[in-house]
Amino acid sequence: MTKGKSFVLRWLITALIVIGLLFIIWKFIINADKQTYEAPLEPVKTEMAVRGNFEQSIRLNGYVQASDMIPVVSFVSGTLNELPVKEGQWVEKDTVIARVDPEPYKLQADQAEALYLAAKATFARVENLIQSNAVTKQNYDEAKAQLDAYKAQFDLANVQLGYTDIKAPVSGTVLTVQSTESSAVSQGTCVAVIADLEKLEIVLSVPETYYGIIEKNRESVKARITRSGEYSVAEATVSTISPYIDPQSRSFSLTLKINDGDLLLRPGMFVTAELVYNTMENVLLLPQKATCTDGTVYMYDSETEKAVYLGNIAVAAGSEYIVIPESYSNTAFITEGQNSVLEGERVRVI
Repeated sequence: MTKGKSFVLRWLITALIVIGLLFIIWKFIINADKQTYEAPLEPVKTEMAVRGNFEQSIRLNGYVQASDMIPVVSFVSGTLNELPVKEGQWVEKDTVIARVDPEPYKLQADQAEALYLAAKATFARVENLIQSNAVTKQNYDEAKAQLDAYKAQFDLANVQLGYTDIKAPVSGTVLTVQSTESSAVSQGTCVAVIADLEKLEIVLSVPETYYGIIEKNRESVKARITRSGEYSVAEATVSTISPYIDPQSRSFSLTLKINDGDLLLRPGMFVTAELVYNTMENVLLLPQKATCTDGTVYMYDSETEKAVYLGNIAVAAGSEYIVIPESYSNTAFITEGQNSVLEGERVRVI
């Protein structure tokens, strides 16, 4: 075989091999049946709205205080000889809460009495002499003025002596004792604080956006009071609404009067109040769990098996339910998985 024929034969064989490989690629790779992958459908749970009564409310934190907290103060200065009361003790009105050392005031009263008696005797002599014109009218007036001055000093000394017994101005429970026996007190020093624990209030700081609502419905506003660790509930009503809005916190003060309940409440306690300011009857209620983080909802279309975005359809919202329009009475809402689906996406109800 000549050299030219051998070269042509080699190229022919190579071309056949290439053609064979291309055929194999086309047959088994390019022209092979294509397999497609379908992602599993997103699982969701659905619920229908139910009918019921709905309460519009706001939940706030506050603290308990007594309606009348009376500070018992000393009207004289001195040393406390006695302080017989204890915190938590019930006292009747005019019970001696503490006693200031009375000795300085007794001496002061004795001195004032002596001066008063001397002035009284002097005035009596002048009064007898003026009838015989033995003294002048000026002498009489001076003696009378001196008598009145010493009488006032004597009366004041007795009043101060009486103030050495520091008495309860009202009946109530001793909340705090703010002095100790043998301590020095001055005029105006608070010795103890008394309150009637049967008359308690709740003080709340309410956002100003609720001012008009609560003011308008103050007679019908009800409050349920709970405290940490307790399942019992106390009922309360609006007592006073502050007319002043704090410009810093943009809130106003609301005072609730506790009506009844078996909560063991004491002044200073931290409590939670749920203010119910409106009641809607026989409305469609959807659980809050059906809403997305932005308050929107999805329904489930059973015909297309798709999630349908409805947006925020709440007429009113509460801590557990939202009120929705009557037109959605036969709608299945997605209550689990709604935060993971998209508008028009096919889903699987589980």
